[in-house]
Amino acid sequence: MTFKARIKEGGMKPIKTDWKRALPVGFAFAALILFTVAAQNPAAPAQSGSTPDPDFARLPKVWHSETTKHDFRVEVNKDLFRAEWVNLPAESAKKGAFIHTECRRTGSKWIGKSNINMLVEIPGAPAGVETKLCQITIRFEVDSVSPEKITGQGESLHSFDAPTCRVNETRWAPFTWVPRK
Repeated sequence: MTFKARIKEGGMKPIKTDWKRALPVGFAFAALILFTVAAQNPAAPAQSGSTPDPDFARLPKVWHSETTKHDFRVEVNKDLFRAEWVNLPAESAKKGAFIHTECRRTGSKWIGKSNINMLVEIPGAPAGVETKLCQITIRFEVDSVSPEKITGQGESLHSFDAPTCRVNETRWAPFTWVPRK
């Protein structure tokens, strides 16, 4: 069963967990991560080799998507484009909803991804009662950035299975962001 996803504001129903089975798996996973991290060499300290471009420093900080009606705090320099959804409903934020986008400069555009936590309705459940927080990653590209608009394209969900949070099909869709007034 597939359907188009939509973000739903409302309560989430807690799930029951068999802790006797979940804890040993969790401890094993944590130990695996610790051993993996310990085996790696320490990373060199991050260096901000890219200096802010004066043109990007003058850009507005908050942008409005004409497609989704979301507002995004945007940070741009010549090598990096970052955006974060800032006008999400407080109840959604409390439940863990967010959109974080990060793209790296490749030629004349920025290419990257958006990490999304979104609340979705479960089909057949009572309205507003049964929602689920789904984690999704989609590709995102920014073609141009100017003080008047930001344009590009991103994957949009065409077919999505909410009970399993599985993306069945995406399609590229253009977007335009304008400065928030």
